[in-house]
Amino acid sequence: MKGILLFCFYLGFASICFSQIISGKIQTESGKAIAEVNVYLDGTKISTVSANDGGFQLDILGQKSGNLIFQKDQYETSIFPLQQAIGKSVKVIINPQQEIEEVVIIPYTEQAYKDFINYFLDKFIGFEREGVTIKNQRTLKFSYDKKNQLLKVKAPQTLIIENKNLGYDIRYNLINFESDFKNKTNSYLGTSFFKETSHKKNVILNRINAYSGSLMHFFRSLYKGDLAQDGFIVNHARRIPNPKYPTEAELQKLEDYMSFVRLQKVMNVNLSPELEDISQRKNKNSQFVLAILKTKIKESDFTKRKEGRLFLDFDDLLMVNYQKYYYEIRKGEFVKSTMPVAQSSLLNAGAGRFEIFPEGVCSDPDLLILENHFSNQNVAKMLPLDYAFGN
Repeated sequence: MKGILLFCFYLGFASICFSQIISGKIQTESGKAIAEVNVYLDGTKISTVSANDGGFQLDILGQKSGNLIFQKDQYETSIFPLQQAIGKSVKVIINPQQEIEEVVIIPYTEQAYKDFINYFLDKFIGFEREGVTIKNQRTLKFSYDKKNQLLKVKAPQTLIIENKNLGYDIRYNLINFESDFKNKTNSYLGTSFFKETSHKKNVILNRINAYSGSLMHFFRSLYKGDLAQDGFIVNHARRIPNPKYPTEAELQKLEDYMSFVRLQKVMNVNLSPELEDISQRKNKNSQFVLAILKTKIKESDFTKRKEGRLFLDFDDLLMVNYQKYYYEIRKGEFVKSTMPVAQSSLLNAGAGRFEIFPEGVCSDPDLLILENHFSNQNVAKMLPLDYAFGN
């Protein structure tokens, strides 16, 4: 995992009122200027590169929230809240990554790469990978802990991702990727900046369809208080024990018998009618089922607004339903189809508290558990945070 130096800035007091330009100098702790550092507003097309003397200027184009990223391969990555840098001259300190010798219990291996590269691409890029490629894919490092069924992936270099479908080249700084096969969870975290490579009509169409009904669309709509107007329906849901699933006592009885069989090295296992029934109910049913506690809940039921800021505030699960109308091009115009496709997603905040920002993102996105449609919107469908519908 790349080192992240949080809050590593020394802010000067040369404040420029209402300035849209953030300027400063990037250097090591010893004072050596660092050239060719990528300076960008995370998740947008707003970026620049530091000059030979470490100096930079970045026009933030009216953006008021988000994170400034200072990133260069082989150096620590620095992340800083944009709001604390607007109108200031900043001095940025980043240092070369330390080559620290450490005991690596589970090594990064070529075999792990071969075994799990397609799984990683499915979860990171998405299942619809045609037209989306990581140009330096072979720089990825894979480690698999067989005992704990844990997969970790690191990227020593910035990933260069070409998305022909949406007309973007993306520079993605993968901070962490982890899959827990035992608990069936996946999470990854990174920073990105976009470069537009195409503005053809079919590309614009693909962007419209990627945005419609997406998590970004939902969060933007929620922030503006327009969920119903934009076609989102939110239900309060909870997972409850499945009455068809075997009880703990029944499962233990089955496990005791199978342990006896393994110990005795019995070749042909004949289950009693009772144990056969337990086994079938275990294999055919999930342990929990989804129950809808309340439909069409109000935004105030699962959010709180405080001093102009919006926070998710709910227990259990949020089910987000959306009737998606795909757009198509007819006679050179974008036309909405007449037959919608039903989409359903689940949001699980656990014990976390998430702030929703107007650009359509939340704080600590790697901690918000997404299921169904939202969980399938990976890099292949990712749009810059400064995306405007129809652009």
